[in-house]
Amino acid sequence: MAKNVTSADIFGGMFQNIPTYENTRKSEEKEQKDTSPVIMMKRSCLHDFSSFYGHPYRVVEDDKMLELAESIRDVGILEPLQVRPDKENPGKYEIIAGHRRNYAAGLAGLDEVPVYIKDIDDNAAAVIMVDSNNRREMLLPSEKAWAYRTKAEALRRQGKRTDLLPGEEQDSHGMHSVGEKNGDGVRTVQRYIRLTYLIPELLGLVDKENLPIVSGYLLSFFEKEEQGYVLAYYEKHQLLPDKSQLTAMGALREQGMLDAAAVDRIMSKREKTEKPLKKKTGVTLKNSCLRQYFPREATADYMEKIILELLEEWAKKEQSMS
Repeated sequence: MAKNVTSADIFGGMFQNIPTYENTRKSEEKEQKDTSPVIMMKRSCLHDFSSFYGHPYRVVEDDKMLELAESIRDVGILEPLQVRPDKENPGKYEIIAGHRRNYAAGLAGLDEVPVYIKDIDDNAAAVIMVDSNNRREMLLPSEKAWAYRTKAEALRRQGKRTDLLPGEEQDSHGMHSVGEKNGDGVRTVQRYIRLTYLIPELLGLVDKENLPIVSGYLLSFFEKEEQGYVLAYYEKHQLLPDKSQLTAMGALREQGMLDAAAVDRIMSKREKTEKPLKKKTGVTLKNSCLRQYFPREATADYMEKIILELLEEWAKKEQSMS
């Protein structure tokens, strides 16, 4: 006989085996703890963020940046920047990780910032840069996409992996090594990397959430000229293809028959009758509802991890009682 399941049945007694957010972060920080001495360095000795090779992240003076500047003004920079010597400009240093902290320090009126100095090559620097920055919340899809591609290319150049880029994605362990520190699985990493093959205008539409990531992924296999046909239609009609329209376009492109006219024909087709409304079968949890159960500094990845662990424990409990 089925019984009513309460929240107490699901969550009661399960939190005792779940690590706290603070302990999780301390564990991560312990793994990443730098043994280099921390020194204070003039900000004038540091390169602007855009100078770093392959840097995919944007430093924007938004509300989050202003909050960071205010925090730095109050308590200082708690996590030192990671920098490396600029071999072409003696006395200058290139920021590996900490571009936002450096910018916020300027807004806070600081002339010096704490740094770790690392004498490492481009590839090692790229890996550190991606692993450090991808822990941030509110990354744009384009930032994450280029970050994963940058790390994949760096690992390939280091000789650690040779199976990370398009045409080489059959080894799932290779992709796992790119996203493992950020909690992203193989398929997620592959899809993000594919987004870097979109023309800039379409990737910008992904960032604006006008174009779903899955549609961007499918479009990334189109040639640049073919993507241009889709963009041109959007600019004229403010409409983007759905999955079925992309499938139709894909079939034509395989036959070498996809051109601007074909895109227009496919996009112009409309259902003659309204489709029946689909019943809502999924569950969407609002971020505002979940936040009340977690520390304010908890990341989205941490929240997802804890929720999935709790549900797994509940499922095991249900099976044992059935």
